[in-house]
Amino acid sequence: MDRNQNPQDQKFFSFINHAPIGIAEIDQSGKIIWINIAGKALLGPLSQSYQLGTDNAFVVLDCIDPQISEAIKAFDQPSGSIVQHQIENFILPDETLERHYQLSANKIHENCIILSCEDLTQKLDEEKAMNQAVLEQAVSNGKFEIASEVLHDIGNAVVGFGSYLTRINRFLEQDSMENLENVVSFLKTQQVAIGTAIGGQKSAALVNLLEGIVKKENDSRTEIKKSIQGQLSVITHIQEILTIQRQYVTGQNVHDRRPVNLKEILFDSRAMLFASYDKKGIKLNLNVPDHVQEIKGDRTKLMQVVLNILKNSIEAIDMNANDKMITINLLLHDQSLELSVIDNGHGFDERVASHLFERGHTTKTTGTGLGLYNCRSIVESHGGSIEMYSKGPGMGTTTIIKFIL
Repeated sequence: MDRNQNPQDQKFFSFINHAPIGIAEIDQSGKIIWINIAGKALLGPLSQSYQLGTDNAFVVLDCIDPQISEAIKAFDQPSGSIVQHQIENFILPDETLERHYQLSANKIHENCIILSCEDLTQKLDEEKAMNQAVLEQAVSNGKFEIASEVLHDIGNAVVGFGSYLTRINRFLEQDSMENLENVVSFLKTQQVAIGTAIGGQKSAALVNLLEGIVKKENDSRTEIKKSIQGQLSVITHIQEILTIQRQYVTGQNVHDRRPVNLKEILFDSRAMLFASYDKKGIKLNLNVPDHVQEIKGDRTKLMQVVLNILKNSIEAIDMNANDKMITINLLLHDQSLELSVIDNGHGFDERVASHLFERGHTTKTTGTGLGLYNCRSIVESHGGSIEMYSKGPGMGTTTIIKFIL
């Protein structure tokens, strides 16, 4: 470009020189005749990364996309558009982030080609981030919808299950053993007369047999009632958990801090996971003192922690292992309450240990990486601490949770 211009041309040249996009004039051989400030700024990183040290545009373009250089060289028209708004994505050798340049090439007249280049990296990255945020929000909304429906369905199922248990309990109460006990009492009073008819030994055996049946039935009914009451208690806790989860899904903040007995939480958690550890044949040892000092907290969230830790231990124990055991200890110290869960499952190495409580980290194929992360958040929100140890793969895991009294 001729820079011996009149004031109007100089004004136009100044405008081009300070344009926000890179503009360069090259000849048919690729030699850079003139380049504006933005062009030099865009050319700089390329020249530095590839150590070009040249004033030939083709050398630079070949680092981005050799086809552009070939298109310019092959263009045999006196003037016209060669490349228009072509976006090139590339990573420089000394960088890790991808750059996005938009390139255009137009032939003005013989031996005069104008190249333009705009850096769209920030714009496209922002658009990508915005689209990702919109997608995540859509997914999140969908998840909340699904979660609400699932919680609703589980709630209905739990209510139905509880109703059946209540009916069974009612039938047990109505089905009195009084008639059978009266029969035993009658046989005792008539044992001599019956003995005359069938013999003394047979008469005594008949009475003993019926007495045994009555005792066994009473014992069985007692155990069934205890099991039903235990299941109804578990259902109550499940309903509490569902209520809390519904509040989280709808965005309500819940801060329920009441006196909580960890001993009761352990017993309830053991009952809720009975089918899981019984199916694997795992021996669950629970060592707790008779009296445990209560702590102030959210019972449902603390139960979530205990359930999560116990589930991890159950899943870590191989079904075919010879010795399958989980030991739970609750120890009361002067100023703290310590809960330990010890299993003889898979264990882990130091690399896994350093990431255990990180959000999104999981060693399970179907895990979300939120279980232990949420456990730590809940425990720490109660002023406590949680740690996990293992001597290595195959050496089991020890989890220790401490609460300050």
